[in-house]
Amino acid sequence: MEVYILGYGGWISQATLGYTSIYVKTDINLLIDVGECTYLKITQCGLPWPDAVFISHRHGDHILGVATLLLHARKLNRRLKIVASAEVIEAVKTLATVTAIDKSLSFVDFLESAGDVQIGMTRLKFVTTSHPVFTQAVRVEHMGKCFAYSSDTAPSREVEELARGCDLLAHEVSGNPGQEEETHKLGHSTTLDAVEIARRAGVKMLMPIHFYVEQPVISSPIPLVLPTPCGRVVI
Repeated sequence: MEVYILGYGGWISQATLGYTSIYVKTDINLLIDVGECTYLKITQCGLPWPDAVFISHRHGDHILGVATLLLHARKLNRRLKIVASAEVIEAVKTLATVTAIDKSLSFVDFLESAGDVQIGMTRLKFVTTSHPVFTQAVRVEHMGKCFAYSSDTAPSREVEELARGCDLLAHEVSGNPGQEEETHKLGHSTTLDAVEIARRAGVKMLMPIHFYVEQPVISSPIPLVLPTPCGRVVI
């Protein structure tokens, strides 16, 4: 399993960080979240067309880039699987309509992210996170390897259980230690929260993502994987 970092910022982070988006290679090419300019990031990193896209929720930094993918699916005559909740699927359709590319929807196969979803030899599992809009975290399993992605969330036992025993957990860090109250109110986590969840879940490595306005301050007993543009992690 190979994990590539396309972006690791939040909606109001420094623009150079890009919006949080992860590309996972197993026997399929899986794109996780698709903010603005995600298609550009895929091409800049030299990655192939994704077989499937998981969209965790409908906030703009996680979904607004999907219109470009839809348009290119039609241009390239390529099928695209979109895995998402019923709410997000409707948001994708609405976005295609308001941007006048609804004809591109005929190139999309929608799969609802409920229970387990099997694509090829890759299994996806989902839980609902603690965020103001309906949001899902995802666990990707393939050939005995496991990657978990928290998406946006305040500290969540459900996310902790989803990530249990994984090789790598990518967990959001929108605040620093001491900012718990204000960060949790917005449905986000601090760096300390992410470390504690990773420790309790027994993951092998933690990758902090979704940096917000401040640079993350992290002290961790668990090995950290620091995201970089087009960074690659083999697990």
